[in-house]
Amino acid sequence: MTNLLVASARPLVGAVAEGGGWLYDLLTKFGVQPNTARTVVDLIVRPVSIAIVILVALLAAHFGSKALRRVLKRIAGQAAARVGTGAAAARVTTMSGVLANLWRFFVFVVALAIVLGMIGVNLTPLLASATIIGATIGFGAQLLVRDYFSGFLLAVENQFNVGESITVGDVSGVVEDVTMRVTRLRGLDGTLYVVPNGDIRVLANTSRGWARSVVDLTLPGTSATELDEVRDIVESAARRVAARPEFASHTKEPKMLVWFKDADAATFTLRVTLHTVHSQRDDLTRALREEAIAALAHADRWPAPPA
Repeated sequence: MTNLLVASARPLVGAVAEGGGWLYDLLTKFGVQPNTARTVVDLIVRPVSIAIVILVALLAAHFGSKALRRVLKRIAGQAAARVGTGAAAARVTTMSGVLANLWRFFVFVVALAIVLGMIGVNLTPLLASATIIGATIGFGAQLLVRDYFSGFLLAVENQFNVGESITVGDVSGVVEDVTMRVTRLRGLDGTLYVVPNGDIRVLANTSRGWARSVVDLTLPGTSATELDEVRDIVESAARRVAARPEFASHTKEPKMLVWFKDADAATFTLRVTLHTVHSQRDDLTRALREEAIAALAHADRWPAPPA
């Protein structure tokens, strides 16, 4: 779009340059007085040229912002399809508005520079200074730009929300705040971690989709009869927990509820698994362990503590 602005203005700028341009030369060759020819250029060609640049800028700003919104809407639709929620669509509306405004601002700045060049303002010293200052600021702020850009993509793709539990590198916690630059996590011990968005490379979200509650029980015994008896007791306890009102709506029994995990010369280990949601995983695991131990103790299958 900006190339279109420059290309459309280049031949017209030549007509209003300091030397008069091709139209000035054409008029003088046909016998028009130099002052009259310059007046024609100043009063007719220059305003027309400026009007054309402004028109092209308006078109570029309008259709460019529409293209940005269309692309971001497609990204939001893909993100919503992956996570099964429309939250990304709401966020993309805000983000697309910000980017559209930035695009329009950029186009109008370029158009203003072209118009100033048409009316005779020398932009070379200004552009040289702006280039040096911009390069210096850009070099020093490249990490900052990366953080903001990464924050924008995190928001558009809806990778996590406030209140969800995530792990970034060696840091785990609940998301308390998300800005375009940083993400704030509250650890299990209460520590507040501030993670720049540009440093988020591998992210684990433990609050999306299904979760698995896992309990391992190590019991004494070596015979197959003891293994079958204990498995029946643990399966009954697990089904009672899964049927509780607080867990029933989100708990799903897998194909293998209780299965043999390991054994040695004197003991064997059973693993109990139930599918649930992340918000109930810890409570379900605790209830599952307590119910299984209570059932085993009632059947005299749980090892008594040493005297």
